Amino acid sequence: MYRVILVTNLKEQDNLLDWVPDNVEIIDVPIYREINLTSDLKVLFLLMKIFYKSNFSLVHSVSPKAGLLAMLASFMTKVPVRLHTFTGQVWATKHGVVKSLLRWLDRLINALATIVLIDSHSQQDFLIENKVVKKSSSMVLGEGSISGVDLDRFRADPIIRKQVRLDLKASDNVIVFLFLGRIKKEKGILELAEVFSRVNKKYKNTELWIVGPDEDSLHPKLEKITGIRLIPFTNSPEKYMIASDVLCLPSYREGFGSVIIEAGACGVPSIGSNIYGLNDAIVDGETGILIPLKSVSELENAMELLANDSKLRHKMGEAARERSASIFSQEILTEQLVDLYKSLLQDHAYKT
Repeated sequence: MYRVILVTNLKEQDNLLDWVPDNVEIIDVPIYREINLTSDLKVLFLLMKIFYKSNFSLVHSVSPKAGLLAMLASFMTKVPVRLHTFTGQVWATKHGVVKSLLRWLDRLINALATIVLIDSHSQQDFLIENKVVKKSSSMVLGEGSISGVDLDRFRADPIIRKQVRLDLKASDNVIVFLFLGRIKKEKGILELAEVFSRVNKKYKNTELWIVGPDEDSLHPKLEKITGIRLIPFTNSPEKYMIASDVLCLPSYREGFGSVIIEAGACGVPSIGSNIYGLNDAIVDGETGILIPLKSVSELENAMELLANDSKLRHKMGEAARERSASIFSQEILTEQLVDLYKSLLQDHAYKT
């Protein structure tokens, strides 16, 4: 018998209450992505109070700042099992003092945790190489990803595909490239828009759908480009994946790229940067195409290739669907995580 408590900021979690099971308790904590020393210290003491009062056996944190605060609070309140999941490194694209500081904070998270999870094998290699984690105290569940793919939600569906295209007034013969995620420069969004503008001049029956919150105020630049559709944040990303033909993620850094395997489950191939994380999610030449980091010429070649070859798109999409279903199923990852929890708690009980 386990008591499960989810600590989160409900204001930043749309419709969270709709899918969290009734037997999971939720504690609303005002933690935000942005750094604010005053509010972050308040959150740290609030977490310490929560952890001490609830007498947790295990604390599991995700995301850099939440991980630092949760690992500090759980360490200081002597929670016996402290687990953190690394999902990508902010410092990977930084330089100088900022990079050194952020990397040191990740090392601190690792030192405070009793074990760390990493959501891709290539990211684990990167962290070991940078002396952030050790092989002996870190692990990857299965083939990677933070939670796997809900195959009931992410799947090919011709009815949904047709309806979404009708709603957006996009004909059946339009080839849709899709970007889905936070709209930021480090996601390669400006390079993607630049390349698409050239592809669209050669292939008039193409569109680029950019779906997600604009965190870098890029909409004014993007909306000037013919063929681009800007769609705000959605709670139904699967609908746009189902209605698209190729997912594009020319990102500078990713921990894994869950959006890749979610699109794959919908039968959609991907184009992504050949960086740690994404080269775990894409099998180059089979489920999609990996391109050199920041290479607009290779991105253009890949987009033109898939725009011009429907058989190749279908072949890669089918391979991506089979791979997502066979090794990235949410059921598989969930079972492995639950087994890990049980093993860690049993080990602690044995030691005490």
